[in-house]
Amino acid sequence: MERVTAITVTLLTDGSNPLSLKLTDIMTRIRNFTRHQLVLVLFLLCANAVKAGDWDIRPRLSVAEIFSDNINLSADDQESELITEITPGISIHGGGKRVTADIDWNMQNLLYLNESDKSNTFHQLNAIAAAEVARDFFFIDATARARQVIIDANDTISDNNVNTTGNRTDTYGYSLSPYILPHFGGWADGSFRYTYSQTKFDTGASDSNTQSFDAGLVSGRKFGPLSWLANYNNTEQTRDTASDATYENADGLARYFISNRFSFVGTAGYANNDFQTSTEIVNGSYWSVGGFWQPNRYASFEAQKGDNLETATVGLFPTRRTALVVTYRDREVGLNPGPAWDGSFSHYTRRTSWSASYIEDTTTRQQEVLEDGGVAILGIDPVTGLVNDNPQPGDLVVSVPLPPVTSLTDQVTERKRASGTVGMKLGKTGLRLNVFNEERLLLTTLTEQVTKGISGSVNRRVAPRTNSILTGSWQRRTDDSIDGTDQDYWFLDAQLTRRISPKLRGTLSYTFTKSITTSTSTLNPNRDRGYSENKIVARLTAFF
Repeated sequence: MERVTAITVTLLTDGSNPLSLKLTDIMTRIRNFTRHQLVLVLFLLCANAVKAGDWDIRPRLSVAEIFSDNINLSADDQESELITEITPGISIHGGGKRVTADIDWNMQNLLYLNESDKSNTFHQLNAIAAAEVARDFFFIDATARARQVIIDANDTISDNNVNTTGNRTDTYGYSLSPYILPHFGGWADGSFRYTYSQTKFDTGASDSNTQSFDAGLVSGRKFGPLSWLANYNNTEQTRDTASDATYENADGLARYFISNRFSFVGTAGYANNDFQTSTEIVNGSYWSVGGFWQPNRYASFEAQKGDNLETATVGLFPTRRTALVVTYRDREVGLNPGPAWDGSFSHYTRRTSWSASYIEDTTTRQQEVLEDGGVAILGIDPVTGLVNDNPQPGDLVVSVPLPPVTSLTDQVTERKRASGTVGMKLGKTGLRLNVFNEERLLLTTLTEQVTKGISGSVNRRVAPRTNSILTGSWQRRTDDSIDGTDQDYWFLDAQLTRRISPKLRGTLSYTFTKSITTSTSTLNPNRDRGYSENKIVARLTAFF
Protein backbone atom coordinates (compact mmCIF):
# COMPACT_ATOMS: atom_id res chain seq x y z
CA MET A 1 0.00 0.00 0.00
CA GLU A 2 1.29 3.43 -0.93
CA ARG A 3 1.85 5.82 2.00
CA VAL A 4 0.28 9.27 1.70
CA THR A 5 2.95 11.94 2.30
CA ALA A 6 1.10 15.12 1.38
CA ILE A 7 -2.51 16.18 1.67
CA THR A 8 -4.11 19.40 0.48
CA VAL A 9 -7.62 20.42 1.48
CA THR A 10 -8.88 23.31 -0.63
CA LEU A 11 -12.05 25.17 0.31
CA LEU A 12 -13.45 27.35 -2.48
CA THR A 13 -15.13 30.34 -0.88
CA ASP A 14 -15.78 32.89 -3.61
CA GLY A 15 -14.18 31.22 -6.62
CA SER A 16 -11.09 33.43 -6.60
CA ASN A 17 -9.55 33.27 -3.12
CA PRO A 18 -9.25 29.62 -2.07
CA LEU A 19 -8.26 28.86 1.48
CA SER A 20 -5.65 26.11 1.40
CA LEU A 21 -4.67 24.08 4.46
CA LYS A 22 -1.66 21.88 3.67
CA LEU A 23 -0.18 19.08 5.67
CA THR A 24 3.12 21.00 5.86
CA ASP A 25 1.29 23.88 7.61
CA ILE A 26 -0.27 21.45 10.05
CA MET A 27 3.13 19.87 10.80
CA THR A 28 4.62 23.31 11.41
CA ARG A 29 1.94 24.03 13.96
CA ILE A 30 2.51 20.68 15.59
CA ARG A 31 6.21 21.52 15.91
CA ASN A 32 5.23 24.76 17.60
CA PHE A 33 3.12 22.71 19.94
CA THR A 34 6.11 20.59 20.98
CA ARG A 35 7.85 23.60 22.43
CA HIS A 36 5.34 23.34 25.23
CA GLN A 37 6.62 19.80 25.89
CA LEU A 38 3.20 18.19 25.62
CA VAL A 39 3.86 16.10 22.54
CA LEU A 40 6.79 14.48 24.36
CA VAL A 41 4.54 13.65 27.29
CA LEU A 42 1.85 12.29 24.95
CA PHE A 43 4.49 10.09 23.31
CA LEU A 44 5.48 8.69 26.69
CA LEU A 45 1.85 8.01 27.52
CA CYS A 46 1.26 6.19 24.24
CA ALA A 47 4.57 4.31 24.08
CA ASN A 48 3.10 1.05 25.33
CA ALA A 49 -0.02 1.20 23.16
CA VAL A 50 1.63 -0.95 20.50
CA LYS A 51 2.09 -3.82 22.92
CA ALA A 52 -0.42 -6.55 23.47
CA GLY A 53 -3.50 -5.43 25.28
CA ASP A 54 -7.07 -4.27 24.92
CA TRP A 55 -6.82 -0.90 23.15
CA ASP A 56 -9.42 1.19 21.37
CA ILE A 57 -7.51 3.58 19.07
CA ARG A 58 -9.85 5.74 17.05
CA PRO A 59 -8.63 8.55 14.77
CA ARG A 60 -11.28 11.01 13.63
CA LEU A 61 -11.76 14.02 11.41
CA SER A 62 -14.39 16.70 11.94
CA VAL A 63 -15.25 19.34 9.33
CA ALA A 64 -17.72 22.11 10.12
CA GLU A 65 -19.13 25.27 8.63
CA ILE A 66 -19.95 27.87 11.30
CA PHE A 67 -21.95 31.06 10.85
CA SER A 68 -21.97 33.77 13.52
CA ASP A 69 -23.87 37.07 13.37
CA ASN A 70 -21.56 38.64 16.00
CA ILE A 71 -18.14 37.06 15.74
CA ASN A 72 -16.48 39.71 17.96
CA LEU A 73 -19.27 39.59 20.58
CA SER A 74 -19.53 43.34 20.24
CA ALA A 75 -22.25 45.41 21.86
CA ASP A 76 -22.24 48.10 19.15
CA ASP A 77 -20.41 46.97 16.00
CA GLN A 78 -21.60 43.46 15.21
CA GLU A 79 -19.82 41.60 12.39
CA SER A 80 -21.03 38.44 10.68
CA GLU A 81 -18.53 35.76 9.73
CA LEU A 82 -18.37 32.34 8.10
CA ILE A 83 -15.75 30.02 9.56
CA THR A 84 -14.51 26.67 8.35
CA GLU A 85 -13.34 24.38 11.10
CA ILE A 86 -11.14 21.34 10.33
CA THR A 87 -10.30 19.26 13.40
CA PRO A 88 -8.33 16.03 13.22
CA GLY A 89 -8.16 14.12 16.48
CA ILE A 90 -7.52 10.79 18.10
CA SER A 91 -8.81 8.90 21.13
CA ILE A 92 -6.84 6.11 22.81
CA HIS A 93 -8.51 4.11 25.58
CA GLY A 94 -7.52 0.86 27.18
CA GLY A 95 -4.53 -0.93 28.60
CA GLY A 96 -1.76 -3.41 28.05
CA LYS A 97 -0.34 -5.89 30.50
CA ARG A 98 0.83 -3.23 32.96
CA VAL A 99 -0.18 0.03 31.30
CA THR A 100 -3.49 1.88 31.11
CA ALA A 101 -4.17 5.10 29.23
CA ASP A 102 -7.07 7.42 28.50
CA ILE A 103 -6.08 10.02 25.91
CA ASP A 104 -8.05 12.44 23.77
CA TRP A 105 -6.43 15.03 21.45
CA ASN A 106 -7.83 17.60 19.01
CA MET A 107 -6.10 20.00 16.64
CA GLN A 108 -8.73 22.67 15.93
CA ASN A 109 -7.99 24.64 12.74
CA LEU A 110 -10.19 27.73 12.20
CA LEU A 111 -10.30 29.46 8.81
CA TYR A 112 -12.15 32.81 8.60
CA LEU A 113 -13.71 33.90 5.31
CA ASN A 114 -13.74 37.70 5.75
CA GLU A 115 -10.79 38.14 8.10
CA SER A 116 -8.35 35.42 7.09
CA ASP A 117 -5.58 36.94 9.23
CA LYS A 118 -7.49 35.69 12.29
CA SER A 119 -7.24 32.08 11.17
CA ASN A 120 -5.58 30.02 13.88
CA THR A 121 -4.89 26.58 15.30
CA PHE A 122 -5.70 25.41 18.84
CA HIS A 123 -4.86 22.18 20.60
CA GLN A 124 -6.97 20.40 23.20
CA LEU A 125 -5.44 17.47 25.03
CA ASN A 126 -6.57 15.44 28.02
CA ALA A 127 -4.31 12.48 28.76
CA ILE A 128 -3.99 10.21 31.78
CA ALA A 129 -1.75 7.13 31.95
CA ALA A 130 -0.55 4.71 34.60
CA ALA A 131 2.22 2.10 34.44
CA GLU A 132 3.16 -0.71 36.82
CA VAL A 133 6.96 -0.87 36.54
CA ALA A 134 7.55 -3.50 39.24
CA ARG A 135 4.63 -5.74 40.15
CA ASP A 136 2.74 -4.57 43.25
CA PHE A 137 5.57 -2.19 44.17
CA PHE A 138 6.73 0.54 41.73
CA PHE A 139 4.28 2.62 39.65
CA ILE A 140 4.27 5.76 37.50
CA ASP A 141 1.32 8.07 36.81
CA ALA A 142 1.37 10.75 34.12
CA THR A 143 -1.01 13.45 32.94
CA ALA A 144 -0.96 16.05 30.17
CA ARG A 145 -3.44 18.85 29.53
CA ALA A 146 -3.90 21.53 26.88
CA ARG A 147 -6.84 23.87 26.49
CA GLN A 148 -7.90 27.50 26.18
CA VAL A 149 -9.25 29.58 29.07
CA ILE A 150 -10.60 33.07 29.73
CA ILE A 151 -7.98 35.68 30.65
CA ASP A 152 -10.09 38.43 32.27
CA ALA A 153 -13.57 37.61 33.55
CA ASN A 154 -14.45 41.33 33.65
CA ASP A 155 -13.89 41.66 29.89
CA THR A 156 -15.94 40.20 27.02
CA ILE A 157 -15.96 36.44 27.46
CA SER A 158 -16.64 33.44 25.26
CA ASP A 159 -16.85 29.72 25.91
CA ASN A 160 -15.17 28.80 22.60
CA ASN A 161 -12.25 29.64 20.30
CA VAL A 162 -14.40 30.66 17.34
CA ASN A 163 -15.34 34.10 18.68
CA THR A 164 -12.49 36.59 18.18
CA THR A 165 -12.64 38.39 21.53
CA GLY A 166 -8.89 38.27 22.21
CA ASN A 167 -9.75 37.26 25.77
CA ARG A 168 -8.66 33.62 25.67
CA THR A 169 -5.23 32.08 25.97
CA ASP A 170 -3.56 28.69 25.71
CA THR A 171 -2.73 26.78 28.89
CA TYR A 172 -0.59 23.67 29.07
CA GLY A 173 0.27 21.36 31.91
CA TYR A 174 1.79 17.98 32.58
CA SER A 175 2.84 15.90 35.57
CA LEU A 176 4.98 12.82 36.13
CA SER A 177 4.55 10.96 39.40
CA PRO A 178 6.56 7.84 40.32
CA TYR A 179 5.61 6.12 43.57
CA ILE A 180 6.14 2.92 45.53
CA LEU A 181 3.75 0.90 47.69
CA PRO A 182 5.90 -1.07 50.16
CA HIS A 183 4.47 -3.60 52.61
CA PHE A 184 6.02 -4.15 56.04
CA GLY A 185 4.75 -7.62 56.90
CA GLY A 186 1.50 -7.35 58.79
CA TRP A 187 2.63 -4.21 60.60
CA ALA A 188 2.05 -1.46 58.04
CA ASP A 189 1.53 -0.57 54.39
CA GLY A 190 3.19 2.47 52.89
CA SER A 191 2.89 4.91 50.02
CA PHE A 192 5.76 7.18 48.94
CA ARG A 193 5.19 9.45 45.94
CA TYR A 194 7.21 12.15 44.16
CA THR A 195 5.40 14.42 41.67
CA TYR A 196 6.87 16.91 39.25
CA SER A 197 4.43 19.13 37.36
CA GLN A 198 4.63 22.12 35.08
CA THR A 199 1.99 24.59 33.91
CA LYS A 200 2.37 27.20 31.18
CA PHE A 201 0.19 30.14 30.16
CA ASP A 202 0.71 32.11 26.96
CA THR A 203 -0.53 35.19 28.85
CA GLY A 204 -2.46 36.18 31.96
CA ALA A 205 -0.68 34.14 34.65
CA SER A 206 2.78 32.98 35.57
CA ASP A 207 4.28 29.71 34.42
CA SER A 208 5.09 27.41 37.31
CA ASN A 209 7.05 24.32 38.28
CA THR A 210 5.86 22.26 41.23
CA GLN A 211 7.64 19.51 43.14
CA SER A 212 5.73 17.52 45.71
CA PHE A 213 6.63 14.66 48.05
CA ASP A 214 3.92 12.61 49.75
CA ALA A 215 4.48 9.85 52.29
CA GLY A 216 1.88 7.75 54.06
CA LEU A 217 1.73 4.76 56.40
CA VAL A 218 -1.31 2.72 57.41
CA SER A 219 -1.31 0.16 60.23
CA GLY A 220 -1.59 -3.55 59.50
CA ARG A 221 -3.49 -6.42 61.05
CA LYS A 222 -0.85 -7.10 63.74
CA PHE A 223 -1.96 -4.05 65.69
CA GLY A 224 -5.23 -5.78 66.53
CA PRO A 225 -7.94 -3.38 67.80
CA LEU A 226 -5.61 -0.40 67.29
CA SER A 227 -5.49 1.20 63.86
CA TRP A 228 -3.56 4.26 62.80
CA LEU A 229 -2.37 6.23 59.82
CA ALA A 230 0.21 8.97 59.24
CA ASN A 231 0.65 11.34 56.26
CA TYR A 232 3.25 13.90 55.25
CA ASN A 233 3.25 16.34 52.32
CA ASN A 234 5.79 18.90 51.17
CA THR A 235 4.96 20.95 48.06
CA GLU A 236 7.08 23.71 46.53
CA GLN A 237 5.60 25.75 43.68
CA THR A 238 8.10 27.96 41.85
CA ARG A 239 6.53 30.62 39.61
CA ASP A 240 8.41 32.57 36.94
CA THR A 241 6.86 36.02 37.39
CA ALA A 242 5.06 35.70 40.73
CA SER A 243 5.91 34.85 44.30
CA ASP A 244 6.59 31.21 45.16
CA ALA A 245 4.41 29.12 47.44
CA THR A 246 5.33 26.27 49.78
CA TYR A 247 3.05 23.94 51.70
CA GLU A 248 4.21 21.50 54.38
CA ASN A 249 1.69 19.48 56.34
CA ALA A 250 1.81 16.38 58.52
CA ASP A 251 -1.10 14.64 60.22
CA GLY A 252 -1.96 11.38 61.87
CA LEU A 253 -4.97 9.55 63.23
CA ALA A 254 -5.27 6.71 65.74
CA ARG A 255 -8.38 4.66 66.50
CA TYR A 256 -8.94 2.01 69.20
CA PHE A 257 -11.99 -0.22 68.77
CA ILE A 258 -13.91 -1.06 71.93
CA SER A 259 -16.51 -2.89 69.83
CA ASN A 260 -17.70 -3.01 66.24
CA ARG A 261 -19.88 0.01 66.94
CA PHE A 262 -17.72 2.22 69.16
CA SER A 263 -14.11 3.40 69.13
CA PHE A 264 -11.92 6.06 70.67
CA VAL A 265 -10.20 8.32 68.12
CA GLY A 266 -7.44 10.92 68.19
CA THR A 267 -5.92 13.29 65.62
CA ALA A 268 -2.67 15.28 65.61
CA GLY A 269 -0.84 17.34 63.00
CA TYR A 270 1.45 20.18 62.07
CA ALA A 271 1.13 22.89 59.37
CA ASN A 272 3.92 25.04 57.94
CA ASN A 273 2.83 27.06 54.88
CA ASP A 274 4.27 30.13 53.18
CA PHE A 275 2.72 32.13 50.32
CA GLN A 276 1.84 35.72 49.48
CA THR A 277 -1.31 36.84 51.30
CA SER A 278 -2.81 39.88 52.99
CA THR A 279 -4.18 37.68 55.75
CA GLU A 280 -2.15 36.13 58.54
CA ILE A 281 -0.68 32.68 57.95
CA VAL A 282 -0.92 30.75 61.21
CA ASN A 283 1.43 27.77 61.36
CA GLY A 284 1.80 25.32 64.20
CA SER A 285 0.56 22.08 65.72
CA TYR A 286 -2.92 20.81 66.62
CA TRP A 287 -4.48 17.78 68.26
CA SER A 288 -7.88 16.46 69.31
CA VAL A 289 -9.43 13.37 70.89
CA GLY A 290 -12.95 11.97 70.83
CA GLY A 291 -15.07 9.02 69.88
CA PHE A 292 -16.89 7.29 67.01
CA TRP A 293 -20.31 5.62 67.37
CA GLN A 294 -22.29 3.67 64.77
CA PRO A 295 -25.53 2.53 66.45
CA ASN A 296 -26.76 0.75 63.29
CA ARG A 297 -26.15 0.63 59.56
CA TYR A 298 -28.28 3.75 59.05
CA ALA A 299 -26.16 6.30 60.91
CA SER A 300 -22.71 7.09 62.32
CA PHE A 301 -21.38 9.92 64.49
CA GLU A 302 -17.88 11.15 65.33
CA ALA A 303 -16.70 14.14 67.38
CA GLN A 304 -13.28 15.35 68.53
CA LYS A 305 -12.03 18.32 70.56
CA GLY A 306 -8.56 19.47 71.56
CA ASP A 307 -5.92 22.14 70.99
CA ASN A 308 -6.49 24.25 67.83
CA LEU A 309 -8.92 21.65 66.43
CA GLU A 310 -12.58 20.67 66.77
CA THR A 311 -14.33 18.30 64.38
CA ALA A 312 -17.69 16.57 64.03
CA THR A 313 -18.95 14.20 61.33
CA VAL A 314 -22.45 12.81 60.80
CA GLY A 315 -23.21 10.04 58.31
CA LEU A 316 -26.77 9.04 57.38
CA PHE A 317 -27.53 6.00 55.19
CA PRO A 318 -31.35 5.56 55.15
CA THR A 319 -31.17 3.11 52.21
CA ARG A 320 -28.40 1.14 50.55
CA ARG A 321 -28.58 3.59 47.63
CA THR A 322 -28.58 6.75 49.74
CA ALA A 323 -25.69 8.39 51.61
CA LEU A 324 -25.30 11.76 53.32
CA VAL A 325 -22.01 12.68 55.05
CA VAL A 326 -21.41 16.13 56.60
CA THR A 327 -18.22 17.22 58.39
CA TYR A 328 -17.64 20.36 60.47
CA ARG A 329 -14.09 21.43 61.28
CA ASP A 330 -12.72 24.37 63.24
CA ARG A 331 -8.92 24.48 63.03
CA GLU A 332 -6.87 27.48 64.10
CA VAL A 333 -3.73 26.66 62.08
CA GLY A 334 -2.99 25.66 58.48
CA LEU A 335 -4.94 26.24 55.28
CA ASN A 336 -8.55 27.42 55.52
CA PRO A 337 -8.35 28.25 59.24
CA GLY A 338 -11.50 28.81 61.22
CA PRO A 339 -14.88 27.06 60.81
CA ALA A 340 -15.21 25.02 57.61
CA TRP A 341 -17.68 22.49 56.21
CA ASP A 342 -17.48 19.54 53.86
CA GLY A 343 -20.39 17.45 52.66
CA SER A 344 -21.62 14.97 50.08
CA PHE A 345 -24.97 13.42 49.19
CA SER A 346 -25.89 10.68 46.72
CA HIS A 347 -29.06 8.77 45.92
CA TYR A 348 -29.80 6.37 43.09
CA THR A 349 -32.93 4.74 41.71
CA ARG A 350 -33.49 2.67 38.59
CA ARG A 351 -34.18 5.77 36.51
CA THR A 352 -32.65 8.66 38.45
CA SER A 353 -29.42 9.75 40.07
CA TRP A 354 -29.08 12.56 42.63
CA SER A 355 -25.87 14.04 43.98
CA ALA A 356 -24.71 17.13 45.86
CA SER A 357 -21.44 18.30 47.38
CA TYR A 358 -19.89 21.16 49.29
CA ILE A 359 -16.16 21.82 49.64
CA GLU A 360 -13.88 24.48 51.13
CA ASP A 361 -10.26 24.45 50.02
CA THR A 362 -7.22 26.53 49.05
CA THR A 363 -5.96 26.41 45.48
CA THR A 364 -4.21 28.29 42.65
CA ARG A 365 -5.06 28.59 38.96
CA GLN A 366 -1.89 26.62 38.20
CA GLN A 367 -3.21 23.71 40.27
CA GLU A 368 -6.65 23.91 38.68
CA VAL A 369 -5.23 23.66 35.16
CA LEU A 370 -3.60 20.36 36.07
CA GLU A 371 -6.50 18.94 38.05
CA ASP A 372 -9.67 19.65 36.09
CA GLY A 373 -8.43 18.83 32.60
CA GLY A 374 -10.65 21.46 31.04
CA VAL A 375 -14.37 21.90 31.03
CA ALA A 376 -16.26 18.82 32.13
CA ILE A 377 -18.34 17.45 29.28
CA LEU A 378 -20.99 14.79 28.98
CA GLY A 379 -21.32 12.03 26.45
CA ILE A 380 -24.54 10.33 25.34
CA ASP A 381 -24.59 6.77 24.08
CA PRO A 382 -26.04 7.09 20.54
CA VAL A 383 -27.87 3.75 20.89
CA THR A 384 -29.31 3.84 24.42
CA GLY A 385 -29.46 7.60 24.90
CA LEU A 386 -27.95 7.26 28.39
CA VAL A 387 -25.73 10.07 29.72
CA ASN A 388 -22.12 9.10 30.34
CA ASP A 389 -20.08 11.41 32.61
CA ASN A 390 -16.89 9.94 31.12
CA PRO A 391 -17.47 10.20 27.35
CA GLN A 392 -16.28 7.25 25.31
CA PRO A 393 -15.31 7.11 21.62
CA GLY A 394 -18.46 7.35 19.55
CA ASP A 395 -20.56 9.07 22.23
CA LEU A 396 -22.50 12.19 21.30
CA VAL A 397 -21.02 15.28 22.93
CA VAL A 398 -23.48 17.50 24.78
CA SER A 399 -22.92 21.18 24.08
CA VAL A 400 -21.33 22.58 27.22
CA PRO A 401 -22.73 25.76 28.77
CA LEU A 402 -20.29 28.42 29.86
CA PRO A 403 -18.29 27.10 32.86
CA PRO A 404 -17.94 29.19 36.03
CA VAL A 405 -16.12 32.30 34.83
CA THR A 406 -12.77 32.88 36.55
CA SER A 407 -9.95 35.27 35.65
CA LEU A 408 -6.38 34.10 35.40
CA THR A 409 -4.49 35.17 38.52
CA ASP A 410 -1.33 34.32 40.43
CA GLN A 411 -3.01 34.77 43.77
CA VAL A 412 -3.60 31.89 46.16
CA THR A 413 -7.37 31.49 46.45
CA GLU A 414 -9.72 30.23 49.14
CA ARG A 415 -12.68 28.55 47.45
CA LYS A 416 -16.13 27.50 48.68
CA ARG A 417 -18.25 25.58 46.21
CA ALA A 418 -21.69 24.00 46.53
CA SER A 419 -23.26 22.05 43.67
CA GLY A 420 -26.09 19.64 43.03
CA THR A 421 -26.98 17.43 40.06
CA VAL A 422 -29.99 15.30 39.16
CA GLY A 423 -30.23 13.02 36.14
CA MET A 424 -33.25 11.10 34.84
CA LYS A 425 -33.87 8.55 32.12
CA LEU A 426 -37.51 8.36 30.99
CA GLY A 427 -37.91 6.03 28.04
CA LYS A 428 -36.22 7.65 25.06
CA THR A 429 -35.66 10.91 26.95
CA GLY A 430 -32.83 11.84 29.29
CA LEU A 431 -32.77 14.91 31.54
CA ARG A 432 -29.99 16.50 33.57
CA LEU A 433 -30.08 19.53 35.86
CA ASN A 434 -27.19 21.16 37.74
CA VAL A 435 -27.05 24.10 40.16
CA PHE A 436 -23.96 25.62 41.76
CA ASN A 437 -22.69 28.48 43.88
CA GLU A 438 -18.96 29.27 44.08
CA GLU A 439 -17.29 31.87 46.29
CA ARG A 440 -13.63 32.81 45.87
CA LEU A 441 -11.40 34.99 48.06
CA LEU A 442 -8.14 36.13 46.44
CA LEU A 443 -5.77 36.22 49.39
CA THR A 444 -3.42 38.99 48.20
CA THR A 445 -5.98 41.65 47.21
CA LEU A 446 -8.77 40.17 49.40
CA THR A 447 -11.08 40.42 46.40
CA GLU A 448 -14.29 38.40 46.70
CA GLN A 449 -15.85 36.79 43.63
CA VAL A 450 -19.20 35.00 43.63
CA THR A 451 -20.57 32.95 40.74
CA LYS A 452 -23.87 31.11 40.81
CA GLY A 453 -25.91 29.45 38.14
CA ILE A 454 -28.10 26.69 36.81
CA SER A 455 -27.80 24.52 33.72
CA GLY A 456 -29.75 21.69 32.22
CA SER A 457 -30.03 19.43 29.21
CA VAL A 458 -32.70 17.26 27.61
CA ASN A 459 -31.77 14.58 25.11
CA ARG A 460 -34.21 12.40 23.18
CA ARG A 461 -33.86 9.69 20.58
CA VAL A 462 -36.22 10.81 17.83
CA ALA A 463 -35.29 7.88 15.56
CA PRO A 464 -33.06 4.78 15.79
CA ARG A 465 -30.08 6.75 14.44
CA THR A 466 -31.11 10.31 15.32
CA ASN A 467 -30.76 12.15 18.62
CA SER A 468 -31.83 15.63 19.67
CA ILE A 469 -30.20 17.56 22.51
CA LEU A 470 -31.37 20.82 24.08
CA THR A 471 -28.99 22.53 26.53
CA GLY A 472 -29.40 25.78 28.44
CA SER A 473 -27.81 27.67 31.31
CA TRP A 474 -27.74 30.92 33.25
CA GLN A 475 -25.11 32.23 35.59
CA ARG A 476 -24.41 35.47 37.44
CA ARG A 477 -20.97 36.67 38.46
CA THR A 478 -20.21 39.39 41.03
CA ASP A 479 -16.69 40.74 41.56
CA ASP A 480 -16.20 43.25 44.37
CA SER A 481 -13.02 44.60 42.74
CA ILE A 482 -15.51 46.63 40.66
CA ASP A 483 -18.24 47.73 43.06
CA GLY A 484 -21.84 47.27 42.05
CA THR A 485 -21.20 45.13 38.97
CA ASP A 486 -23.25 42.06 38.02
CA GLN A 487 -22.59 40.01 34.90
CA ASP A 488 -25.32 37.67 33.63
CA TYR A 489 -24.64 35.03 30.98
CA TRP A 490 -27.34 33.10 29.09
CA PHE A 491 -26.75 30.08 26.88
CA LEU A 492 -29.14 28.01 24.74
CA ASP A 493 -28.17 25.28 22.29
CA ALA A 494 -30.37 23.01 20.16
CA GLN A 495 -28.63 20.13 18.42
CA LEU A 496 -29.73 17.37 16.06
CA THR A 497 -27.31 14.49 15.41
CA ARG A 498 -27.69 11.76 12.78
CA ARG A 499 -25.58 8.60 12.60
CA ILE A 500 -25.30 8.43 8.80
CA SER A 501 -23.22 5.25 8.89
CA PRO A 502 -21.31 3.37 11.60
CA LYS A 503 -18.30 5.65 11.01
CA LEU A 504 -19.91 8.88 9.89
CA ARG A 505 -22.02 11.32 11.91
CA GLY A 506 -23.71 14.58 10.96
CA THR A 507 -24.71 17.35 13.36
CA LEU A 508 -26.74 20.53 12.91
CA SER A 509 -26.96 22.97 15.82
CA TYR A 510 -28.17 26.44 16.71
CA THR A 511 -26.71 28.37 19.65
CA PHE A 512 -27.86 31.60 21.27
CA THR A 513 -25.71 33.40 23.84
CA LYS A 514 -26.37 36.65 25.65
CA SER A 515 -24.37 38.69 28.16
CA ILE A 516 -25.73 41.54 30.28
CA THR A 517 -23.46 43.71 32.44
CA THR A 518 -25.09 46.11 34.89
CA SER A 519 -23.01 48.39 37.10
CA THR A 520 -23.26 51.42 39.34
CA SER A 521 -19.48 51.91 39.13
CA THR A 522 -17.86 54.25 36.62
CA LEU A 523 -14.64 52.21 37.00
CA ASN A 524 -16.08 49.43 34.84
CA PRO A 525 -15.52 50.23 31.12
CA ASN A 526 -18.20 47.67 30.18
CA ARG A 527 -20.85 48.94 32.61
CA ASP A 528 -24.46 48.65 31.46
CA ARG A 529 -23.40 46.90 28.25
CA GLY A 530 -23.84 43.47 26.79
CA TYR A 531 -23.95 41.43 23.64
CA SER A 532 -25.91 38.66 21.99
CA GLU A 533 -24.97 36.15 19.32
CA ASN A 534 -26.71 33.66 17.06
CA LYS A 535 -24.60 30.82 15.75
CA ILE A 536 -25.37 27.97 13.32
CA VAL A 537 -23.05 24.98 12.93
CA ALA A 538 -23.19 22.17 10.36
CA ARG A 539 -20.68 19.41 11.10
CA LEU A 540 -19.56 16.06 9.71
CA THR A 541 -17.41 13.75 11.83
CA ALA A 542 -15.73 10.64 10.44
CA PHE A 543 -14.17 7.89 12.57
CA PHE A 544 -11.43 5.68 11.16
